[in-house]
Amino acid sequence: MADYPLVSDTGNLASGESSGDLFYLFGTALRVGTAIGTININANENDITAASTSGVAMMAKSAGLLDATIDFSGIWPKAATTLGISSLVTFNSSVVKHVTGFTIDINFPEIPTTASTGSTGTWRRWMSGGTGQWSGTITAMADSAAAPVIPASGAASAAIFQMADNGGSDPTLTGSINIVRQSQVIRVGDRSVITYGFNGSGNLTQTGASPLPGLTAASGAIARPTWDLAGTGVANNEMVLTVATGRTYTAECFWTRLSLSWVMDAPVQVTGTLRVASDVSVA
Repeated sequence: MADYPLVSDTGNLASGESSGDLFYLFGTALRVGTAIGTININANENDITAASTSGVAMMAKSAGLLDATIDFSGIWPKAATTLGISSLVTFNSSVVKHVTGFTIDINFPEIPTTASTGSTGTWRRWMSGGTGQWSGTITAMADSAAAPVIPASGAASAAIFQMADNGGSDPTLTGSINIVRQSQVIRVGDRSVITYGFNGSGNLTQTGASPLPGLTAASGAIARPTWDLAGTGVANNEMVLTVATGRTYTAECFWTRLSLSWVMDAPVQVTGTLRVASDVSVA
């Protein structure tokens, strides 16, 4: 059989499970785009250079354990195409006027769990854990009717990010935010643009509305990423990255980053990172 370079016409990234946050994210929420994903495999390396009476010219090294991540991109939602033109931001009970785009970045820590077992191993082990955080930006054109409000100290204020218009039953992300950065560009003969940077305080809650789903579940606060579906302390949230027909990477994973971007008159873009929790099987 002749060999030849692969073309990823049949490439895909999909959950190998029937439940869990990755099953929902890739099976219901996201449409995987043409820039499907990139798997990054890294090896630890140890310096084992020994002293020599004849002199040492070059370092000697040994290969250590491997670990991997998968960076992916997609479009929300999977079943339909919505544009940023129907999104909306409400902050402190007031609609932010003339919004041209906003972003939300969600991050959770990863905890190394590699331990000695009395046998040789090849891959590092990881689990999800710790406390997540979320932040983002809001970009809007300055309004002629009122001066911009300077960020204030004190308690965070409620914000509603309408993901798209759905005839009154709108999918949203809601939570409290602190405005921590504000900049305004003034240029002769051009519109004046204000950019707000914010940090979330407390939960970020998703509410889906058929046919426009939430991100990791139909509704509820975005929770710590799932790595152990069975509750047995073993990573078993499987993902399959297909390179081409018959050529795959299969691994137990959990997500560590989701970045969402709404831009006027463009689909909602989602990028993210999966942490491989144990070993990778290649076919």
